[in-house]
Amino acid sequence: MNITYHAGERFLQRVFHLTSYTKYQVFQAIKLIEKDIFNVHHRNKNFILPSFPDFNCIVKENALVTIIPK
Repeated sequence: MNITYHAGERFLQRVFHLTSYTKYQVFQAIKLIEKDIFNVHHRNKNFILPSFPDFNCIVKENALVTIIPK
């Protein structure tokens, strides 16, 4: 599954409450999300972010496009 840059930004904003961040931080967030969802079987459907159960992952065309609060 691909994780979009937008999803990395929303992860930093919504989970860690950051208002400013660097591209490096976004790419590190994407790596963290990849590790977290590695074993999730989603079948192209939205799912709960395993390490942060108060947040949902939104999937479109086999890409995680954003992260929203429950």
